[in-house]
Amino acid sequence: MRIRECVLVIALVAACGDKKEAPKEQEGHGHEAHVAPHGGEILELGGGAAHLEILHDHEGGSMTVYVLGADLKTPIAVEAPVVNLVTKDGPAAVTLTAIEPGTDGKASAWKGAHAGLKADPWDGRIRVAIGGKTYQSPLEGEGHDHK
Repeated sequence: MRIRECVLVIALVAACGDKKEAPKEQEGHGHEAHVAPHGGEILELGGGAAHLEILHDHEGGSMTVYVLGADLKTPIAVEAPVVNLVTKDGPAAVTLTAIEPGTDGKASAWKGAHAGLKADPWDGRIRVAIGGKTYQSPLEGEGHDHK
């Protein structure tokens, strides 16, 4: 009888190990992951009212920021986003330059470089004003991929 009980216990343990948990949604995201049009990392602003797509070259110490609408397709021209990093040497600001600015100096794409951007992982925040509202986000978002 003891062998039979041992076999039963082993069978139960093996059966429990075969169970697969249902995939969990990303914390804070009750929706599908966004697809970045430029292959970067998506940061959601204002509950999805707008998005930032960040391409981070941690080896070269640079970043490109695309400002997009809720649909992740419509470019939104804004004044320069403000990027503040926390580096090993203390706080640092990254100056972003417009890519193809309009006559008002606004653009939907911005680029910048700083030694603090070579960090991996990086630590900081980005702030941008869109339509009279100011949004802030940590630099890490969903789908973080180092380019």
